[in-house]
Amino acid sequence: MKAVVKTTRGHGVEVIEVEAPKLKDDEVLVQVEAASICGSDLHMYEGMHAYEWVATPVILGHEFAGKVVKVNNPAHAHLINSRVMINPYVPCGECKNCQRGRTNLCDHGQGAMDKVPAKSLQYGFRQNGGMAEYAAIHYQNVLPIPDSMPIEVAGMLEALGIGVRALERSEIQPGDTAVVIGPGPIGLSLIASLSNYRLKKLIVTGLSADEERLQLAKELGATDIVYADQIPDVEAVSKLTNGEGADHVFETSGFHQSLVSGVRMCTKGGELLLVGISAKETVLPSHEIVRGEITVKGVYGVTEQTLRQTISMAASGKFPYQKLISHVLPLEKAVEGFEAGVQKQGVKVILKPLC
Repeated sequence: MKAVVKTTRGHGVEVIEVEAPKLKDDEVLVQVEAASICGSDLHMYEGMHAYEWVATPVILGHEFAGKVVKVNNPAHAHLINSRVMINPYVPCGECKNCQRGRTNLCDHGQGAMDKVPAKSLQYGFRQNGGMAEYAAIHYQNVLPIPDSMPIEVAGMLEALGIGVRALERSEIQPGDTAVVIGPGPIGLSLIASLSNYRLKKLIVTGLSADEERLQLAKELGATDIVYADQIPDVEAVSKLTNGEGADHVFETSGFHQSLVSGVRMCTKGGELLLVGISAKETVLPSHEIVRGEITVKGVYGVTEQTLRQTISMAASGKFPYQKLISHVLPLEKAVEGFEAGVQKQGVKVILKPLC
């Protein structure tokens, strides 16, 4: 079968023929119908910096959906022909975080104080993922999706789930004001998810070079755009909120200075949610955090509960997720899709093995 494989730790990926997966105990065979390219996939495509923990060679793809076509255990026969999305996290089920439902933080019982990629993050990283014609997946990691859901949307549900996880971590309420820093794929998906929350203001910040994505943000539900290279972003948010600031600031860009701006955009008693990962350490203004009683929260990955909520939201038709899809390509043109992502052309690139 054809697959997109990260064969070395250097630049690039290869679309090559590999053996079809052989099912282990409790695995099911998923015929992949759509897989989307994530920011982490782009980082691995460009080189393995900060991704030394990823296995090579490995079939990439942790955001994907398809149909169960074979099972290894007769007890799972009811799954055959089910349309499913895949949860890429395979938790141990026994550590403290698993017991508390935080499977996205599962460390398999070791290194709980190490703030590193969760050991539970498996498919597309430590185990073969879904940028292939078929994928072998543990039966507990396939989540049913409605027949009515477009497969292209289903293929990016895990990515949408990152924004949904941010909402789960927030205290957001109708009538509040929110800022999303960064119009990348995660920032835009978060705006799409916020679009139905009846917010007083939904502000997105970016750069002039992000014009197409910022205009898409308006289509998705943003009320205001801030060009941070034309006006100081904190000043702009102050003007747009009549000096009150934002109740919730979602930092999705990973730009280290934006973390500081995020603190200063908050109203007193507000919250800053860190979704993007910065490559640099940042000194936050702790005196402002203390005096303003600003809550700072990290947001990482998804849980099964998050994914089920995301499926429900996508199935409702109330959120404009389909507008995020900019490219639909056959698996053979995966490199073209990766290059589009690196060049920030469009938003979500969907690969379809069956094209």
